[in-house]
Amino acid sequence: MNNDTIAPDLLHKGSADDVLICAPKVALPLHLDDATLAAAAHNPLSRRFGAGTDGHAAFGVAPELMKRNRLGAAFAEGGEAQNEWERVRALPYQIVAPQGTLEGDDPEQAVAQLCQAIPAIRRSSSFRFINNADNYFFYRKSHEHVPGTMFIEAARQAVYHHLYHHTGHARGDVTVSVNELNASFFAYAELMYPIELVVDNITPTDAESPKKIFFRVAFYQRQTLFATIDTKATVIDLRLFEKTRNIFIHANDWFTPIHQSKLTCTLSDSEGRKADVLLVGLGKDGCVTTTPEVGFIDAVTLHIGYEGKFEFSGAVRSVGEGKYTSWQFPTLGFNDLQVLSDMIKRGFVHLDEAALGALRQ
Repeated sequence: MNNDTIAPDLLHKGSADDVLICAPKVALPLHLDDATLAAAAHNPLSRRFGAGTDGHAAFGVAPELMKRNRLGAAFAEGGEAQNEWERVRALPYQIVAPQGTLEGDDPEQAVAQLCQAIPAIRRSSSFRFINNADNYFFYRKSHEHVPGTMFIEAARQAVYHHLYHHTGHARGDVTVSVNELNASFFAYAELMYPIELVVDNITPTDAESPKKIFFRVAFYQRQTLFATIDTKATVIDLRLFEKTRNIFIHANDWFTPIHQSKLTCTLSDSEGRKADVLLVGLGKDGCVTTTPEVGFIDAVTLHIGYEGKFEFSGAVRSVGEGKYTSWQFPTLGFNDLQVLSDMIKRGFVHLDEAALGALRQ
């Protein structure tokens, strides 16, 4: 894996085929304070900043690019979020250093040096968009432009990567619960040209580990802004999230598997008798299976496996037998309920009273 590649797990994806962004790097702010620029006078990019106000200077952008990228006073009066974005906004490398325009210097290194004095929480990120026209999901049919839904997923991935690299939050400790998502598209994106994403932090706090975030992901092609996607979200401790999301524990509903092929279900006893059965109904008080071909006399243990990811084992006792056998869980601990809940949320659907009654006949 090279420096341009991003591991799927970091973006909460299960396969490299699902990763839509690569080449992460820090992006150059539109505005820098005079002290930062004075300290980096040798940097080739510092000379591109013009005189500003309130101790800040703005990066010089050609007038025609100002309009194409909604920069400057004409677009700054677009409400509180737009004004804040103008203040914290960073620029894509397409504008900062088009191919071969930085006098032989490395643009990424020059930007990184200028951004050293900026707190991590206030830095912006740049990514390259991975646009494969044979993507198994987004290009199921032929498109004459890049599908908009593809940008929404790319923005989600960029938000996660930015969160884990520019805040105090770490992968595995937290999850992101989206409260609001707003997408604005100004033009179509073409398949033939590179696309760059820039993530800016508009969150109204400098806390290193904010509980609420407001990130804007801006999309650029051919030095032109063509879309922005805003994400407002709550960052939740993963352990707390798992507890609050455990609706199975607090309900008396029953569920049935969607795909039997993803499940293994076995009954056994202390004498070594064992039978494979199909699980057809599951609740927190018990379950319903096909009737085993083996007669059990001693205490019976039920084992359920789901896709090799979740395993449950617990004592059961028979409470009814016909075409199917009903089983009751004498006791279940919280961890047992948690495992069953994780299985149900991933591969089961609700079983109504009539259907449950038919299984128990």
